[in-house]
Amino acid sequence: MQVERFDLNDIQHEPSDKQLESLMDSVADAARIRAAQAKEKMLLRLRAEIVSAKSLTRQNERA
Repeated sequence: MQVERFDLNDIQHEPSDKQLESLMDSVADAARIRAAQAKEKMLLRLRAEIVSAKSLTRQNERA
């Protein structure tokens, strides 16, 4: 997706509705990507914690 550059602080030349829509689409795409990455990272940590807890449980059962 080609995003046309504009300055949101420029009060002389306001962005068009199309430019704002494109910006919002880009922001939404970036948010979805970051959310997916954060979810994957969280799940990896959770799996590691579960493995660790199971390991400790097995060690306690043997003792």
